[in-house]
Amino acid sequence: MQKYQKYIPMAIVGFVFYLAILYWKSFVALVGSIIKASSAMIIGLLMAYVVNILMIQFEKLYQHIFKKKYQKAKRPLCIILSYLSVVLLFALLVSIIVPQIIDATELLLKNSFKALSPYLNDLSKYPQLKSFITPIETFLSDLSKGSLSSTSTDMLKHLFTGASGLLSNMTKVLSSIAGIVATLFFGFMFSLYLLGSKETLLAQLNRVLKTYLPKAYPTISYVAHVFNESIKNFVIGQVTEALIIGVLAALGCTILRFPYALMVGALIGTTALIPVLGAYLGALVSAFLIFTISPVKALQFLIFIVILQQFEDNLIYPRVVGTSLGLPGIWVLAAITVFGGVFGFGGVIFGVPITSALYTLLRNDLHRRMKQRRKEVITSEE
Repeated sequence: MQKYQKYIPMAIVGFVFYLAILYWKSFVALVGSIIKASSAMIIGLLMAYVVNILMIQFEKLYQHIFKKKYQKAKRPLCIILSYLSVVLLFALLVSIIVPQIIDATELLLKNSFKALSPYLNDLSKYPQLKSFITPIETFLSDLSKGSLSSTSTDMLKHLFTGASGLLSNMTKVLSSIAGIVATLFFGFMFSLYLLGSKETLLAQLNRVLKTYLPKAYPTISYVAHVFNESIKNFVIGQVTEALIIGVLAALGCTILRFPYALMVGALIGTTALIPVLGAYLGALVSAFLIFTISPVKALQFLIFIVILQQFEDNLIYPRVVGTSLGLPGIWVLAAITVFGGVFGFGGVIFGVPITSALYTLLRNDLHRRMKQRRKEVITSEE
């Protein structure tokens, strides 16, 4: 009986996998409920993981400046500096992008009103527009007289009905926003705890794994290390690549005298954090904003972005992100397509580093097996 005990964990995993396939819809619903219930913890874990990359650099700088002095203040101060850097960067991007978008929207509305003003001056030629505006004029006229006609009464009924639906929708939106804010707050607090005591938590996790899975611990540790390196390299490479393309877009727009040059660079750099497709999304929004000023400039901008994106795809991305991940371009595209189709936006973001880790594990295992076979062949020949 004892010789079969080592197969029990594999049998349990296989049985659970079989049940998951057999009751796939229920399994997906269960996983979705678990993820939703633990969303604050997941967000906190992601916050802590990304901020930890920056915090490590601050701790190295702190160690270089203060040596072995003030060690108790190192972790709290570095956490504060890390989060403060992220907040300041976000505030800078918002201050660059949002005002320009507001200005472009105001300009678009003014141009639209100017385009419609000839039609508004002579409503007799446009019966459909007249049927929409006439009730409004009647209502305003009735208000000045102090009495409401049947037309005005019907219009008020429609307004109150619409206002009731609008109020209901606003209540739903506000409750959703309150839920998101609460989730982000609890996630932030959880991330502070993780960053403050990460060494203790990792030591406890290692102790549990060594105690209950002593034989599997080396493999688990190795796989976790590979995944950690892949995700960390992806984050650093993606941020670096986004910064480069954002600066190049801003410089190009300045040289070519496109409007909103600084905003375009910030927007493209921010959306470029989304692998492969992000920069195109930022470029489309930027082209629309430039279109409000000059359609010709918008077309020229799109041509410039296509050239810049070819330069980025063939030179910047392979050298910055591709080299750090060690993942061929075809696998990057496959990861985004598959993971994005299954897990949505989250799959687009995390599909590339997960695929990179799996690719690294498979490549290393193949190399190990080939090396072992070569040794066996040499030994047999001797």
